[in-house]
Amino acid sequence: MTTEVKERAQARAVTGASPDISGGRAVWGHPLAAHIAVVLGYTLLTVALTYPIAWKLSTEVPGGGDAWQHIWNLWWVKEALLNRHTNPYHTDLLYYPYGANLYLHTLVLTAGLMGIPVQLVGLNLIATYNLILLASFVLAGYGMYLLCYYLTGNRWASFTGGLVFTFSPYHFAHLFGHMNLASLQWIPFYVLVLLKAVEGGTATGGRPRQIGYAAGAGALLALNAYTDWVYATFLALFTGLLLAWKLLVPSERHALAAAGINPREGAIRAAVGLGVFVLLTSPILWPTLAEARQGYAQQAPLETLVYSSDLVLAFTPSELHPLWGEAVRRFVEQTGPYLPMKNPSERVVFVGYTVLLVAGYAVWRLWRDRRARFWGFMAVVTWVLSLGPVLQVLGRTTFTAFGVSVPLPYLLLYRLPLFSIMRTPARLTVLTMLALGVLVALGLAALLQARVSGSWTRQMRQVRRPGFFLPAIVVPVLILGEFLAVPFPMVPPGWGVPIYSRIAREPGRFALLELPLRPFGDYMAYQTVHGKPIIGGYLSRQPPYPLPQEVPAVRYLLNTTPLDDPAREQIANGQGVQSLRALGVKYIIIRWWAFTEQEKAAMRVKLDLLLGRPPDYSYPQDMVEVWQIMP
Repeated sequence: MTTEVKERAQARAVTGASPDISGGRAVWGHPLAAHIAVVLGYTLLTVALTYPIAWKLSTEVPGGGDAWQHIWNLWWVKEALLNRHTNPYHTDLLYYPYGANLYLHTLVLTAGLMGIPVQLVGLNLIATYNLILLASFVLAGYGMYLLCYYLTGNRWASFTGGLVFTFSPYHFAHLFGHMNLASLQWIPFYVLVLLKAVEGGTATGGRPRQIGYAAGAGALLALNAYTDWVYATFLALFTGLLLAWKLLVPSERHALAAAGINPREGAIRAAVGLGVFVLLTSPILWPTLAEARQGYAQQAPLETLVYSSDLVLAFTPSELHPLWGEAVRRFVEQTGPYLPMKNPSERVVFVGYTVLLVAGYAVWRLWRDRRARFWGFMAVVTWVLSLGPVLQVLGRTTFTAFGVSVPLPYLLLYRLPLFSIMRTPARLTVLTMLALGVLVALGLAALLQARVSGSWTRQMRQVRRPGFFLPAIVVPVLILGEFLAVPFPMVPPGWGVPIYSRIAREPGRFALLELPLRPFGDYMAYQTVHGKPIIGGYLSRQPPYPLPQEVPAVRYLLNTTPLDDPAREQIANGQGVQSLRALGVKYIIIRWWAFTEQEKAAMRVKLDLLLGRPPDYSYPQDMVEVWQIMP
């Protein structure tokens, strides 16, 4: 028996995994059948717990918001790769006429690649977007199940650990337009392979396998990077904490030595994993770092403070819950100054009372198990880091009559590359839920094993008793009950205005000027219909764009430009229209519903001065008017 097998057998003995009861043929049948059952279970739960996404698969998207930006991403990746045969990380369709790099944009290339075959079989972009979101739940649950099963050997406990991670309020909250963050499914796969690479012994025939695991970890880290740099950075942090734990904790060092893992062996595995990661990400790694050095993506410290978690939010039930969600939302929005400034996608980080109870039981019951101690450590550390650079309690950052602020460990991370660009420490909750999911699996496995002992015949008699099934059923039911987020709010697309289909049929290259001119994801969604370049755009990090200040007609049409601006004289008597034609703008499209009444009045004066005539196309139902300024 190899060292790795011995360690897993010992872990199963401590955590309560019984080969006969939890993982054997007597209960689950063939191992493949177990995996099929697990995937099917997560699929059915996903359809039910994300209701009504599956029922409105091709007509509406959950949450709206930045969803339209990600709809554009799915369209653009297919357009760039299959039709234009160009680099998807640069587009000439936004920020006309300069174009823009997308290295700091949440392009989610993995989702775009997944979406290509879905679009090729004839499903529309709405269905593609929704299917990828639903798949994130199934894959995240399955990946977490595999991770937990590796640690416990108990299938039901591992399935429950997967529920904690994939159906967490954090995951539901990022259905509000954050496809990049909802795509958390690759995280547990990386952690699983990383653990195998770090912990695997060097018995006969074992070294090539462990090198393979190290290479696999590098590949999976790259997969996370192509999904979102935020998650790749978090996983790099996780890897650093894991290695520090292995090297600094005496029991961990002894375990490594017993497995035959010396410093040279560890360095080889680390070099292989890092090398594979750098090799696979090199097409985007170096351009991303170069783009980051330009400085425009750096976020102000206030942004990081706003998007840090509050001490109470981890213990505050989800605002998305159908029973008490509205009351929670009112409480949060009335607790200033910082809680109302956090949007729901970032402030819903509830970890669950049942989860905390079972995880706490796991740490207490299995304290002698070094794995339980590690995952308890990870849960605490990642949660503390999610609180950001300064402690916030009920929206306050200063305490006592002396105005004392409490600095936190994230302050040390803020100056590291990419961390000041990411601005959102609260998103580290994803690693907290990963650690808590493992602890729940460990705790439930131990709880079930404590109720099953003795001979095989005696075990089977005990399994049929309510005392065994009670924790096995009640724990996951309570967890899902606390995490419930149905029905999830859905939003239909707004690209049905007929002008876009008309423009799509027109030959040649020309640009659209859509008003109000501001970062607006809707414009990118409309572009998936007409396919023409647009003035401006909406990326995750807005690049420098001098055009609005260089072209008087564009500058004068900004909401922020006063009516008496000097540009007024430069656009009168047809000069403004002529400059737009020279720029290649064929249509001016205005969306009146996006203006306040005061802005509407000012814009009508500006349009009268610039154009001096009624619109060529009017769609009162959509509150849209269109001027064609080129034949």
